Amino acid sequence: MSARKDTHDLGFIVQPALRRDWELFGNKKSLDALITAADSLASRYDERVQAIRSWDGFSNAHHHITSMDDDFLVIIDSLCNLDLLFYAGSYTRNARLLSIASTHATTLLTSHLRKEKMVNNETCYSTYHGVNFSPQTGNVKRKLTAQGYSDSSTWARGQAWAILGYAQTFSWTKQPEFLDAAKGLANYFIYRLESAPKIVEEDGRGRYVPLWDFDAPITYTTINGASAPLRDVSAGMVAANGMVVLYGQLLGIGDHDSAKRYLDYAMAIAKDTVALAYNRGEMRLILDEESSKIRAEACGGVTERRFDAILERSTANFNENHADRDWDHGLVYADYYFLELGNRLLSLGLV
Repeated sequence: MSARKDTHDLGFIVQPALRRDWELFGNKKSLDALITAADSLASRYDERVQAIRSWDGFSNAHHHITSMDDDFLVIIDSLCNLDLLFYAGSYTRNARLLSIASTHATTLLTSHLRKEKMVNNETCYSTYHGVNFSPQTGNVKRKLTAQGYSDSSTWARGQAWAILGYAQTFSWTKQPEFLDAAKGLANYFIYRLESAPKIVEEDGRGRYVPLWDFDAPITYTTINGASAPLRDVSAGMVAANGMVVLYGQLLGIGDHDSAKRYLDYAMAIAKDTVALAYNRGEMRLILDEESSKIRAEACGGVTERRFDAILERSTANFNENHADRDWDHGLVYADYYFLELGNRLLSLGLV
């Protein structure tokens, strides 16, 4: 996978497992794969656009973008793949990788972030999911969404990717504009959680589990036989990780009050998510005596509802123009970042 040059998702694909394998067990093969993956990701960078191409094309009922010569798609998720470039670039002292990562992050400050006017004058930024640039001029052609409610709405997971991406970028560069972005993005995420209508609370839970898109009309779905607002648990888990990274960075520069605020909200998101969406289904192992094979079975019998994820209630895509929509399900992003949040808290000595 590390040699692939047809995707920008190499950070997501390669880094979580191989970085740990290298750091915990010293497996040089994993380190080599990380460096290869970073080079592969850097191959998608364009000097004219000052960014890494995310997708080679995108089509749905509303958009049809297919030209590699005329179009250059960059999505907000791309910020989280920069960590791979920073990691490999720092280890190998490769200035080009480091420059590409910081330049890409700088470009998205003006192309993907929107400054929001807040009554308390707190710095806040919302986000566009995607931007289509002209490869010839580097100018923005169109701003759009693939998975959010509308092209101009704030898709909750996109906002979360931006929080984590800029928090990580600041941790590598220490450039204040990236800290300002991470804080402003986190502030807006928090504001939208706090200002959501009362209906988001289900039996006293759910205030801090985000709706799937902050600007979408509230959609009700059936959860365990009851009607409930459509959420994206994965967005909360990603955002909580970003806030914990912010906590550590702010402590390092002596801003203890802000650090505590972001940690408190990260823990509120985590606790509310566990209360609302933790999969409490129990399984047991059954030995089939005839075949001598072991199978998993729900404790109440094979007819009992089964859910193969740690967390429920994520939404991969609920955009009305997308042919393949999935919601109210388990999602690998949610489970991974739930576990990663625990790892971050352990590494900081907080649990």
